[in-house]
Amino acid sequence: MNETTEPDQSLGLRELKKRQSRLAMHRAALELVSEHGLGGVTVEAIAHRAGVSTRTFFNHWSTKESAIIGVLSAGDAEIAERLRHLAEEQGPLQALRTVLREAISSAPIDAGLRELKKEVMAKEPRLHSLSTGNMLSVQTEMVEALTEILGGEDAREQAMLSVQIGFAITRTAFAVSMARGIDLGIAFDEVLDRYDEADGVF
Repeated sequence: MNETTEPDQSLGLRELKKRQSRLAMHRAALELVSEHGLGGVTVEAIAHRAGVSTRTFFNHWSTKESAIIGVLSAGDAEIAERLRHLAEEQGPLQALRTVLREAISSAPIDAGLRELKKEVMAKEPRLHSLSTGNMLSVQTEMVEALTEILGGEDAREQAMLSVQIGFAITRTAFAVSMARGIDLGIAFDEVLDRYDEADGVF
C-alpha cells in the first residue's frame, strides 16, 4: 500500500489528516533541500510548498531539520509518556514494542521519497549528527521511563537492554522494508516475530 494514495483504514479521520499533513511537509522539506541546500531552506518555504501555515508547521515540527529527518511521530518526552500510559494496560515490554511501532508508523513508505531522503542525507552530513542526536535523546527518555515502570534493583540495566534491543529491531525493520519494498510496519512485525522465534540467537 502506498501511504500517499491509499489511506490507512485503521486510522481515524483526524489522525489520517495529521499524518498526510506531516508527510506533505516532510516531502516539501526534502525537495527544497535537494534543490537549494540546507542553508537555502526556511520554515516558511517548507510550509508554503506543503500548502500549510507556519503555525501548522510548528504544531508538528520544532525546526526545519526535524521536518527533513521526519521519522518519529512525537517528541521524546511525549513518546516516554506514551510508554508510561501503555505500560498500565499492556505491561512494560509489550508497551515498549507498541510505542516503537507507533513511532515508526509516520515514516514514508513511498520508495521515491525514501530515495530522496537518502540523497539529501548524503549531501548534508550535518543532518546525520542531528538524526543521531534525536535518536539518543529518545532512547534516553525511554530508558528513564522504563526504569521507573519496572522498578527494582536491576531496573535500569533491564530498561537499557530492552530499549537497545527494541531500537536494533527497528533499524533492522527499516533495512528489510527498503530491501523488499514492503510496508515498514509489516517489516517491523516480521523482524519481531523472527526475534521471538530465534531462541538463543544472542
